[in-house]
Order: sequence, then C-alpha cells, then structure tokens
Amino acid sequence: MRVVIADDHPIILVGVRMLLQSQCVDCQLVGEAHSGAALLALLARQSCDLVLTDFSMPVDGKSTDGMGMITQLHERYPRLAIVILTMSHNPALIKGMLAAGANAVVEKTAMTRELVLAIQMVRNGRSYVSESLRKRLADGAAESGAQRIEESGGSTLSAREAEIMRMLARGMTVTEIAKATARSIKTISQQKHDAMRKLCIDSDSQLFEYMRTHGM
Repeated sequence: MRVVIADDHPIILVGVRMLLQSQCVDCQLVGEAHSGAALLALLARQSCDLVLTDFSMPVDGKSTDGMGMITQLHERYPRLAIVILTMSHNPALIKGMLAAGANAVVEKTAMTRELVLAIQMVRNGRSYVSESLRKRLADGAAESGAQRIEESGGSTLSAREAEIMRMLARGMTVTEIAKATARSIKTISQQKHDAMRKLCIDSDSQLFEYMRTHGM
C-alpha cells in the first residue's frame, strides 16, 4: 500500500513515519507534505492508495479547517483512502469530516495505539473513528451549533456553512476562505449570508460571540 502523509508539524510527521515503518510492514511511504496545497500538488504527480493527513494545516500563513481539503481529495481521487489526524473533539466536526469523504478519523494523542488499526479497517473497506471520539459521538457531548441551533427556530447549518462560520470566527476574510476552499467569493459570501440568517446574527462581533459560546 502506497502512503502519503501530511502535517505541518515535523514531529508528527516523524512519529507517523516511524509507526508505519515499525508496525505496517506492507505500507510504502511515497511522499510527505507540510500543507494542504503541498499535499494536493504531491498527489497530482505521485499516485498512492492512502493519505494520512492533519485536519488543520496553514494556508498562506493562517490555520484553517480541512473540510475543503477533504472534499477536494474525495472528489479528485474517489478511490483514495483518507485518514484524518486531529486534535478536535467536536462531534459535529468529526461527523463533518466523515460526511466530506474521510474514511477514518484518528485522535493524534491515540495514534500509537490506533493508527495502524485504522489503516487496517480502511483497507478492509470499513470506516474508523478513535475510541474517545466515538464515545463523544454516542453521548452527543459538546453539541455544536452546526447540529442544533436552539435560538433559531430549529434551523441547522449545513457542513459547509458551519465550516465557513469557523473560518470567519478565526479572522479569515471571505476572499481568503474562497481561496482556501477552492470556491468562488460569491459562493462563500452567500453561504456566510445564509448561515448568519439562520443564526439570527447581524454582525461579525455577534458571530464571534456565538462561536465562542457554542464551542464551534
């Protein structure tokens, strides 16, 4: 199995590389990348069977969500297995990763005991989510505004609208988000408008407060 790994932290790359070399004898590491853009560029010239990638990597110096990256990987390479490495414990975000095309989501703190298992599950055509994350999903802990909006008459955000809201709350502009997600500025502006309407939010300051309160 040909494998590409991607993470903006060198220590994580070293750790994943060592795990593959010591515990996954039939895994052949064929490339490494340090950003989402570098990963896409690498895959354009190097075929592989499996990608192990961090969820949040920098784009033009800013840290951003990887939902757009997952979507692009899934659309461009539908047969490619995608394993996401993350520090997030947000159930809505984990569900969003899987919905966007990830085959497995592994918590970074559990990599040494779960990453190889996740790879085996994916190879057998099954999905995998880290044990601690499965418990949060089952318990419905840390319910995010992307799933349940208590003050908007039951309106819910789509996965892409929630993604846009998180990026905006982190200080990214509509133009930066459009570039990071490979969508048009018009599309991002419309998704921002639709999400803020659903949340009954009229300003960016209200948006930031909402995201902080709901833990998105």
